[in-house]
Amino acid sequence: MAACRVLEIIDDGSEGDILTFRAEVEGHEVLVMAECLLEEAGLTLRGLHIEGPGPRMVGVAGLCALAAALMEAAGVDHVAIEGAARTTGAGPGRSPRRLRFSR
Repeated sequence: MAACRVLEIIDDGSEGDILTFRAEVEGHEVLVMAECLLEEAGLTLRGLHIEGPGPRMVGVAGLCALAAALMEAAGVDHVAIEGAARTTGAGPGRSPRRLRFSR
């Protein structure tokens, strides 16, 4: 399994429920931003954006590791990720399918 750790929560005055944090995923430092909705037993990340050193640096294994780290930090049983619509690349304007990770 890929390794992930949250390095820093960034309090930059984001509005509403937007959370921004730096993390190390599979040895790469990334910046993650999403609207976070804490539910009874889970956490939903809407409009997830990941900025990193290059394309496809995180991958599915990295998302799984990120979700596991967030489940541990938030004390929840599942994390759902709803990515933002693509602005470039293959299929601009298309939103990725919802991903759900459980313990």
